Order: sequence, then C-alpha cells, then structure tokens
Amino acid sequence: MKKIILLTIFSTLLLSSDSELLKRIEALEKELLTLKMMAVQNNKEIKKTIPEIKIAVEENTQEIQDNAPILEKTERKTILDKLNLSPELEIRVDQFDYKVGNIAGENTLIYSGPYTGQTRRTNYSKHFDPAAAIKFRINMDAKVDKQLSFHGNLLFSTSSQSNQRLCILSRDIKSQTSTSAFDVERAYFDYVPNISSKYPFTLSAGLLPTTGGTPMQFAQNTKRKSMFPALVFDMNTYGIIGTQKIAKDTFVRAIAAKAYTLRAAYYPYQCNRENIDNADIIGLYADTKFDFLGDSLLSFGVNLLHDFKAHPYLGPDVGSSDAHNLGNIFTYGLGIDIQKFISDDITFFAHSALSNPHGNGAIDDYQIAADGDVSDGLTASGITGFSEASYAQGTMIKSDGYSFYTGAKYGITPTINIGAEYNYGSKYWFSATQGAEDMYNKLATRGHVGEIYGMWKFHKNLQTKIGYMYTNENYTGSGWHFGEPVSKDGTQSVGYMTLKAKF
Repeated sequence: MKKIILLTIFSTLLLSSDSELLKRIEALEKELLTLKMMAVQNNKEIKKTIPEIKIAVEENTQEIQDNAPILEKTERKTILDKLNLSPELEIRVDQFDYKVGNIAGENTLIYSGPYTGQTRRTNYSKHFDPAAAIKFRINMDAKVDKQLSFHGNLLFSTSSQSNQRLCILSRDIKSQTSTSAFDVERAYFDYVPNISSKYPFTLSAGLLPTTGGTPMQFAQNTKRKSMFPALVFDMNTYGIIGTQKIAKDTFVRAIAAKAYTLRAAYYPYQCNRENIDNADIIGLYADTKFDFLGDSLLSFGVNLLHDFKAHPYLGPDVGSSDAHNLGNIFTYGLGIDIQKFISDDITFFAHSALSNPHGNGAIDDYQIAADGDVSDGLTASGITGFSEASYAQGTMIKSDGYSFYTGAKYGITPTINIGAEYNYGSKYWFSATQGAEDMYNKLATRGHVGEIYGMWKFHKNLQTKIGYMYTNENYTGSGWHFGEPVSKDGTQSVGYMTLKAKF
C-alpha cells in the first residue's frame, strides 16, 4: 500500500515538472522568433542606408576638392599678409691705388712673363682701373604671432674688379674671370616662450644675424644688423643664439654656431680676409643702454673660435685641402657708442679688442720651397706658394694682438652727414671679421686705417655717399691667423662713391 502511494506522488510531481518545462521552452521559442524578426528588419534598414551613406561621402569629397584651391589660396594669402619684403640696391664705384716699399726678408722674384727678373711683392706701385660693384638684397620679415617671427634675406652681388683683385697683392697679380653670386645670406627665426614676462628669453636659430654689428651702422645710416660688436665678431654663421633680458635695456647673449664664408665672388677685394673652412663658435656678450654724455650703448663680449681652419685667398690654386686645424683663438672686446654726444647732431664711438691665440703646433705652408729651383713657385707639398719668405708659413700666431677703433659722425642737416673713422691693429692682431660687409675688411689691418666720408639722403628711399680711405700696413698677414708677421711698408688709397636705394 505504501509503495502505491509513493509511486502516485512521484508521478504527479513528474507530470507537474514536465508541464513547467514545456512552458519555458515555448517562451524561449517565442523570444527567438522575435529576435529573428528584428534582425531581418535591421538588415533591410542597413541595406537601405548604405547607398545613402555612399552618396553623402561622394558629395562631401567633391565639396572638399572644389574648396581645396580656395583654402590653399587663402593660406598663401595669410602667409603673404604676414611677410614683409624690403628690396635694397647698392651701386658702388671706386678707384684704388697700392704702393709697397720694403718687406722684411722678402726677396721673391718673378721668373716668367713681362715682369721677369723683378721683385714680386716689394718696391712697386700699381694704379688700378676704376671699378664698379652692385649688391642687391631682398630683406624678409614675418610676424607669425606674438611669440614667433622669421627674418631673412637673399643677396646678389657682382663686380667688375674681380679680374684684378682676387688674390694677394703682388706685381704679377693672379687673376680669374669676374663672376656673380646669388645666395641666402640670412634665414632664422626668433621664438619667445615667455612673452608676457618682464624679463623675456629669445631663442634664435638658423643662418644667424652675426655680420654688420655696431658701430659699422653709423657710416651707413642704418640700424645695426648684428647684436654683436663688429671688432670682436663679424662672421657668417649658422647655429643658435639665446638672448636673456636681465634689466631694462640690458641683455645677455650666448651663441653656439659654426662659421662659414660666402662665395669668393662676394668679396671683389680679398686681401685682409681668409676663407673659413672650419670654426666652432662659442661666445658670450652683454650690452646695456644708459644716459652718459648722450644716449649710450656699452657692449662687452668674449668669443672663441675652436678648431680654427682657414685658407687665404691666393687665387684658384689654393683651397681648403691645403689648410689645417691650427688651434683656438679667443677674442675679447669692449666698446661704447654714444648718440646725441654733447649735442643732438653728433655720434661718437670707441671700441677696443684683444686677440688671444692658442695654437696646437700644426702648420699651414704657402712658402715657395728653396729646393734648388724656386722658379716653379711650388711649396714643399707641391701646391702653389706666394712667397719665398718665412712669413708665408707657420703655426697659429703665437702672441696676443690688440686693436682700437673710433669715429664720429656729425649731422650738418637732417639729410647731410659727414664722418671720420680710425682703426689700428697691432703686429699680432687677428680679427674674427671674415664676414665683414666692408669690402676691404679694414678692421683686420695690422697697421693704421683712416677714413672720411660724406652722406646725402636726397630722398626718403635714396642716399649717396662719397668717401676716401687710406691704409698704412705696418706688418704682413693682415686678416691671417698663421705665420710670424714681419715689418711691411705698404699703403693703399681708395676713393669711392655709392648710391643706395632701400624700400
């Protein structure tokens, strides 16, 4: 009996469980059917939407293509609106005379040509033909925003005097065809990260503004083109400059750069100058403005030419492969410029510098070898030499040198100025002025240089200048960093006239 009752209860529970299970299965089947119907509907909508999306993409692509020229033109217009162009043209005519007496130890003779048997570098004079030179610049400036600006210029130069003056002066001057040159002279940006600071810092990088420094601008009626004093440092460079304002009108500048020289055609007269093959530059400079006998600018600087290698302009036969790294040269300088000196019409300046060489014992040799036959004009290494005298070869100059540069300008009227300048370089003076815009690089002279000039600005964009420069060289090797200088009795006189237009 008990077994029958238990079996009945189990059967009832089993039937009840099967009924619940069937209900759950039916519910799941209904949910699955619903999901299938939703998937079919969504698939229909997606198929319907894809063509619409394709049409929209094609329409947007065509719109972008149609607007691209407009956007590009607008972008160019924005750049051109920020870029200021300023053309500048200078035409120069000059007359040059050279006379040399004795040079200690110099006895080099000429062994061929019309001057055979005569001395090459002593006891002669030469009257050069009048010559013309033209320089054309396009100056560029762009103010990108409050923090960033761009500066640069393109330079074209040509001259008729190259065929007479492309080497060291001698009775039988080497020559080559007159040429023209076109190049980028400067291209750099200024970035001020803390523009709102009372003491902002400026980072400059690129082809740097390191030529045409103070006080060279006074004789040109322009603003200074370099933040460095010209007597200490006037070279073409690429690298970086950091400028920190430390007080009102007081700035400290540091430079790390490489020096280079523009093409030879930029320098129609190449005495007093070398072609730089290598120089690592590190410099620290400071200047401040204050009221002392007028509006004064006091500047100080120290400059290092590290691993200095350069060769003199001795014509096409001598190049960089004939030069060596001779060591390092420090240059120290101090100067003051005073505008409105005593009266509003007078500008006065005085600068001094010291060159401090440190040679490494290596030698540059351009001395014609005394090997029994000097008529071939070759050095011991087989390159073309320029003198049999000992000053044509040697290590880096071994002693300190010094220089002094002073001048004044007087404004007769607002448009007419007259001026006078004088500079002196000692026996061992070496100037880091291989990039000087002055055609004769007068600040490199080992001896005395005097110059007088008059300027007339007869139009707001036009100016003419007439001047005369006289040079008395006391020692050989002006502008060269090697060899032992010897006494020299040489004079140069230059009369010139320029016409300059700037817009």
